[in-house]
Amino acid sequence: MIEPRTCAALAAALLALAAAGDARATTAIFLDRCSAGCAYTAGPDDARTNASSVVDATSVVSAFAHGDASWDAVVACVQDAFAPFDAVVTDVDPGEAGHLEIAVAGTPQQIGLPAGVGNVSPITCAGDRVIANGVAFAFANLLGDAPLDICWNAAQAAGALLGLDRVLLAADVMTYLDGPLPKQFLDETGDCGEDTPRTCQCGGTAQNSYQWLLATLPEPGALAAGGGALLALAAVARRH
Repeated sequence: MIEPRTCAALAAALLALAAAGDARATTAIFLDRCSAGCAYTAGPDDARTNASSVVDATSVVSAFAHGDASWDAVVACVQDAFAPFDAVVTDVDPGEAGHLEIAVAGTPQQIGLPAGVGNVSPITCAGDRVIANGVAFAFANLLGDAPLDICWNAAQAAGALLGLDRVLLAADVMTYLDGPLPKQFLDETGDCGEDTPRTCQCGGTAQNSYQWLLATLPEPGALAAGGGALLALAAVARRH
């Protein structure tokens, strides 16, 4: 039987190997349930050291409050949302390897935001618009024991770190509009905006979430072999 610590170490090693072999194959999205609480310091984003540009001072986010079954459902749902792009979505901390981090836990008030904020991410229009080692938050304890709602917020937070804006398509991950769950990154062009059309944050008036991610992340089958092994190791670690 493989011990959880061994699984985590192997997962981190595989990500490091992928980074050495192909920069486009290093996009890992770490969903952190903050089992012992997560402390974030204010500063430029660095998921490897839990530094966040969103917080103004050191902030502690409380642990995911809804149990293992709900957590596993959230992880599986976010993995499904990113499956077309071969992104590595895991709940095993990649450690020093480059990754995006979504704290799927706590409440917005714990990082100084008003009640009612479901998720928050930094954004940039510089370069490829991806925030390397970015940190975002999906406030699972505010959202209640509702895995599909939590998934929507976590995937949306990750999408923002990858350069996506909000969009007025009710079935798209990047929408604020109510609609069917689970949501997906749609191969459909829609107006940017929260409830009414607006100019997109980086220019233009419309967005196709699917095509943006397809251009930003590895295409299906392009991920280094270590990525698939990482997903398997993450699943083993959760079962122990």
